Amino acid sequence: MNLEPDRPASRPASGQSGRSSRLHLVQLAGGKGLRVGGDTPKQFRETGQGLLFGVSLREFLRLGDDVGKVVSITVTADLQWGDVIRGELGKISSQGTSIHLAKPGVTRTESTWHALQVLAAEESPQAGDLVAVHDAARPFATAELLGKLMQAAGRSGAAVPGIPVADTILQIDGDHSAAVYLQRESLVAVQTPQVFQWELLHSAHQWAAENQRAFTDDGSLVAALGTGPVVVPGLQGNWKVTTDDDWRRASALLV
Repeated sequence: MNLEPDRPASRPASGQSGRSSRLHLVQLAGGKGLRVGGDTPKQFRETGQGLLFGVSLREFLRLGDDVGKVVSITVTADLQWGDVIRGELGKISSQGTSIHLAKPGVTRTESTWHALQVLAAEESPQAGDLVAVHDAARPFATAELLGKLMQAAGRSGAAVPGIPVADTILQIDGDHSAAVYLQRESLVAVQTPQVFQWELLHSAHQWAAENQRAFTDDGSLVAALGTGPVVVPGLQGNWKVTTDDDWRRASALLV
């Protein structure tokens, strides 16, 4: 992965003649989300800013017109939550933004593929369109970060946010008997949203589906096929709500 220098999100990407991009948002909300406790998946819990899955989407819709226009939102989730999702998106989405639902997959990779299949059928994305894939459990991503990722992906094909790793990391064998200490200076922790050119992401997921391959994120999938994503500086505050402690912390911030 190449490190993308930080730059203002409002600057048009080179090679695009100052034109803003058409963006399709994919929100992955198909997980059980029960590690926070209770019967309701965390992504559908109420916060002071609406349901958790919608918090980041509301922020992304603030994207400046000079950077890009969100033309569609596709949420992967168990279809029993369909009415809840449509109701929440009806409150936050702008006129002209299409709303779609896709069923979740067994793996994260399969969930994204389902969303891309819906996009292909319903939106017929153009060659120059971008797709942003985001985790519903990361409510603190910003429109500014999304804009920087769009600019980088417009130039390179793929862009992911990464933050420096604070801890010493070592790689162990399966029996824990051998260890290799990795150079912390060359490591980053990868976040979402991750942004890709449509044709690159669609073809990569088609390959993964045909070969029954699964990856921990979409950046690692396109990297496996030879397109290492550019790394844009991420946000320390763009953390993932996973545990009950995370939920209480997020609830206190989302007022």
